[in-house]
Amino acid sequence: MPLAEFEASAAGVDRAVTLPPGAYTRTDFHEFELAAVFERSWLCVGRADEIPEPGDYFTATLPGGEKVIAVRDRGGGINVMSSVCQHRGMCVTAPAKQARESWLDEPGEQRGSVRTFRCPYHWWTYGLDGRLLGAPDMDHRPGFDKGDIRLPALASETWNGFIFANFDPGAEPLAPRLAKATELLANYRLNEMVSTPRDVLDLPFNWKIMVENFMEGYHNDRLHQDLYDLDRGDDPDTENLTAGHMSFEYEPGSGVIAGWGRTACRDRGLNPTQRGLFPPIATLTDEERWHMCYVCVPPSLLLGVSTDSAFWFVVTPTGPETLTLSMSFTFPRSTAEMRLFDQLFRQHVDGVNLFNDEDMPANIATQRGLRSRYAPRGPLARGDLFLAQFNTWLLERYRAAEAR
Repeated sequence: MPLAEFEASAAGVDRAVTLPPGAYTRTDFHEFELAAVFERSWLCVGRADEIPEPGDYFTATLPGGEKVIAVRDRGGGINVMSSVCQHRGMCVTAPAKQARESWLDEPGEQRGSVRTFRCPYHWWTYGLDGRLLGAPDMDHRPGFDKGDIRLPALASETWNGFIFANFDPGAEPLAPRLAKATELLANYRLNEMVSTPRDVLDLPFNWKIMVENFMEGYHNDRLHQDLYDLDRGDDPDTENLTAGHMSFEYEPGSGVIAGWGRTACRDRGLNPTQRGLFPPIATLTDEERWHMCYVCVPPSLLLGVSTDSAFWFVVTPTGPETLTLSMSFTFPRSTAEMRLFDQLFRQHVDGVNLFNDEDMPANIATQRGLRSRYAPRGPLARGDLFLAQFNTWLLERYRAAEAR
């Protein structure tokens, strides 16, 4: 697929069409995309509040199957590094043994608190910064110096409490390219929030379908007609459902796609009652209490922010037609410490799942349709604005890869 075929998808929303169907189905294009997009982009691996104390860590699997560790070091900083032992290649966080019936199973992500990382195979031991501290029975080897060996480090940054990593050691800093979203979300104090345990799903559709469904507003008052209620402006009967939407104009080189909508009621909750179950965030303005914000830090972080909490997805492609979706919620600490938090949280999750129960089947059906010989390159509607912006972001990276 020559890149010229993608130009029509990165035009203004009044002229843009969807990406070529092969971008969602073809194995060769998926391999190109891993190199063009994921090898050189800032990838979200999780939240800083998941590792609050020195020695706390969690593992993550990045696109391409790369296993990494996010760990808080003795000085309070956060390191993201490979989990692959530099002796024989075993992951230092892998279980020391598994039951016979699970030998062939891929171990799940690990988390815990340690003083060091010791490979279970031969006991090579690494510090929280990745330095090799011990290597049994290696004194016989001439010139062997522990100081020359460490777990490979990835470039890392933390933004609004989210941890990002980049395989490219020369990558431009992320935060300056998120300045507009930083300003939009300032009063939500996301970096002070605490996260709930993650749910992880393996899903049968291309990663871009997940991003598109999350960001576009065209389906909200149609697919979710019984759940969603946006402010339609001065005309409650209008079909222009973008009346209550605002967005940033995408600028070349930007690291974020974001927008917000004015809801039909203040402190709206993601449940059929339309009312939030938790106290509103104390630092919001009155106008912000009417907003629902949607933020994409492509390619991997999707963030929805309401007046009492936020929810976030980390999108990790595992093939041309599959992905892993890691999901969690964040709340102000005072909310998470409420006496009835657990009971209310279950209702909150049930409300969000009403949306997921409509979105996920739609995404799966879209993937099926894109395999068809009749799969379209359909015209975008005004509510698809974010798709045109996302396509522009993608095309920037496709072009750069072709140039390299």
